[in-house]
Amino acid sequence: FEFSDCQADDARLVVLNALDAADRGADIRPRTRCARVERRRGDWELVLNARGRRQVATARVLVNAAGPWLGDVADTVIRRALPAPVRLVKGTHIVVRRLFEHDRGYLLQAADRRIVFVLPFAQDYTLIGTTDENFVGDVNAPAPEPGEILYLCGVVNGYFREQLSPENVAWAFAGVRS
Repeated sequence: FEFSDCQADDARLVVLNALDAADRGADIRPRTRCARVERRRGDWELVLNARGRRQVATARVLVNAAGPWLGDVADTVIRRALPAPVRLVKGTHIVVRRLFEHDRGYLLQAADRRIVFVLPFAQDYTLIGTTDENFVGDVNAPAPEPGEILYLCGVVNGYFREQLSPENVAWAFAGVRS
């Protein structure tokens, strides 16, 4: 079978979505922080901080799309408990020098039944990921752990002739998702 993936400039994608929403009537307020939300007469009243200036807006619908900050926003801004607990998951990726010359990627089945991908990356590299670890901590500063790097190297070593170790890692990064 074939697995296809793509890359996107996430900052540009956000801008294009905002422009599309504005074309459809949305009020887009860049560099504006929602400081507090309250229910008022069937609508939501949003107290905003726009570069140090207080603004108020109303909305018929409120969506908490804060990703891993979902719980923090619910607690401090909306001040309502989430209907269900949020599981935060950290994914670590490693980048090594290119392991193969073609433009295809691999999906590897790990012994623990998780999937690890191995993809061509930035012409001279291979991107390997991802781990799937429960996360507790500062969502603003996730970092790859040595054990996660060893795990990814070990999965790849079960499939590739060239054996990897942490010394082969050009760089690693981690992100948190909810």
